[in-house]
Amino acid sequence: MDQRKRSEPHDDLRREIAARINIHARTFDGAIRRAGRLLPRSARAAAAELMAIEARLAHPKLATRTDPALRAQAADRFRASLAAYKPGARAARDRAFLMAEIGVKLVILIGAGLALLYWQTSP
Repeated sequence: MDQRKRSEPHDDLRREIAARINIHARTFDGAIRRAGRLLPRSARAAAAELMAIEARLAHPKLATRTDPALRAQAADRFRASLAAYKPGARAARDRAFLMAEIGVKLVILIGAGLALLYWQTSP
């Protein structure tokens, strides 16, 4: 089995993580590490199983003894656990929090400026 065919399911799952949780990484392993506790426990378990199966498939003798259906089942479990997340919801929430933070800081800055002006003009 060539490298491109082996990494194809991982690329699909990595894109799924990027779409649903807004975690971007170059590899599937990197995406899982960066997502950390954002992923449900079942997704982390399925990802660990996927990585273990991938390690077995990298070895020529173990690859012949490994059932390819196991990888498909683990990938399906991973996709099912990610289905609870709406695509783009986390990115939208992050943008909303950023705008709220900017708004609060702007109000504080304007309030401090007005207080300084009042202090300067008071007798």
